[in-house]
Amino acid sequence: MKLLAQVRRCMILGATIGLLMPQMTIAGGRIPNTPIRDVALQQGGTLHGSLISAQGRGAAGETISMTANGELVARAIVGSDGKFVVTGLQPGVYSIFAGETQRALRLWSDGAAPPSATSELRLVSHQSRVVRGMHGDHLPQWDHPILVGGLLAVAGVIGGIIGYNIKDDAS
Repeated sequence: MKLLAQVRRCMILGATIGLLMPQMTIAGGRIPNTPIRDVALQQGGTLHGSLISAQGRGAAGETISMTANGELVARAIVGSDGKFVVTGLQPGVYSIFAGETQRALRLWSDGAAPPSATSELRLVSHQSRVVRGMHGDHLPQWDHPILVGGLLAVAGVIGGIIGYNIKDDAS
């Protein structure tokens, strides 16, 4: 009976720790908050796009780089009007880089794109960090080791108190 009581205490402690541990710690990293954008290619595998600054002006002279499977596929320079054109692309998944801005793209051939796909890509250069429902970095980082350690210590104390107060039926 004492073994059963110890197992029960360990299960309570494990459940308490599991409830208190942040899900990001379990996942093992940050989940990107930028969804994949669907873009319809024009004839000849041409991607039309524009790059604007956070203030809404065209980001002339910036370099646009596109990669597929980690390999550089294409480069383009943004014109004075903030627009760029990349040609010779095949349908598939790409990453596009413009300065500090990075987006994931799913390029579709002409006529095969879903209704939600856009015909022209719009990027914002040097985007500020946008976190939906939060105010930037004002909230604690849930994957910080000190915070996780503190939560685990609190969970251990709570689990210990609960386990200590459970009466063993054998006594």
